[in-house]
Order: sequence, then C-alpha cells, then structure tokens
Amino acid sequence: MTTAVLLVDLQRDFLDSKAGRMPVTELGAAAVLQAANEVLARRVLPQALIVLVLNRFPATVRLANFFRKHAGIEGSPGAEPDPRLEHLDNATLLVKSKPSAFSNPELQRVLAARRVEELFVLGVFAEGCVRATVAEAVRLGYAVRVVEIAVASDALWKKRAALWYMRYAGARVVWSAHVS
Repeated sequence: MTTAVLLVDLQRDFLDSKAGRMPVTELGAAAVLQAANEVLARRVLPQALIVLVLNRFPATVRLANFFRKHAGIEGSPGAEPDPRLEHLDNATLLVKSKPSAFSNPELQRVLAARRVEELFVLGVFAEGCVRATVAEAVRLGYAVRVVEIAVASDALWKKRAALWYMRYAGARVVWSAHVS
C-alpha cells in the first residue's frame, strides 16, 4: 500500500508560542515538530510521500482574519513554515485557505499520481484543519491514521474531542508514526 504523510499547518503563527499569532500549546508544538522532523528526515515512514500543507489567507478577508488573530496571512512571516522544521526539501508544498487540505485540488492530483491509498496525518489545529482534512480523506476512501502525539491544539480538551471525532469518522488514531 502506498503511503503519504500530510503535515498540516506547521507554520510560525501556529507553532511559535512567543511570536505566533495563534499558537498551540508549547508541549503540543514540540511534539508535532519532533514527529514532523522524524518524517522529513526519513527516519519514520521513509518511503512515504511527504506533503506539507500550509494555510495562506488573503489579507483582504478582514473579518475572518480578525477572528484568526491575523494568523497565516499570505506574505507574512507567520505564514511561513516554522523555522525549526528540517529537511523541507523532502516535502511537496501545497497551500490552502480553507480548513481541509483537500480544498486545494492539487492534493488529490499529487496523491493519485503516486497511487496513495493510506494517509498519516499530523499537525495543527486538531479540532480545525486536521479534523477537516481527516474527515474529507476518509470520505474520499483513504485509509487514514491520525498520529495522536503529533496533533496539537491550544487546549487539551479540544484535542481529545477532535481525536474522538476523527475516530468516529472512520480514521484510526495511532500513538506514533512508527506504527506500520
């Protein structure tokens, strides 16, 4: 079975507790970054296609940007990948402006070209873009594994609720990406 890893919204604004505009918890960010770097360095799932999907919101969407604390605005430093990510050259980069990574049709084309059937998903926010991406992936027929230690939020209860929802939607929640 061909596998891909989706790294969802690993951007400065969401992972940097000091400079980020809408960060997850520090512990959550550290766990997500560690898992992502293991994948990007090919120490975990070495044969998998790696896709880094970033939120980039147009500056003109003022009201929505207000509620997002102006995080991930196109062209801003906060919209860039977190600088603690290593080996980004091993990833295919896609952008989106809606919660699900599948809102960018290029993702389906990339996955289909590699005949991907199984997805590992990690990133932020568990209750937002990760949940939306996982639900859409299950609906599209992918075998989906959510890496529990590598999804984060700004509150533990939100992460727990999101993991429950993703299980209910049909994803398999696994502790780490070391699971084959």
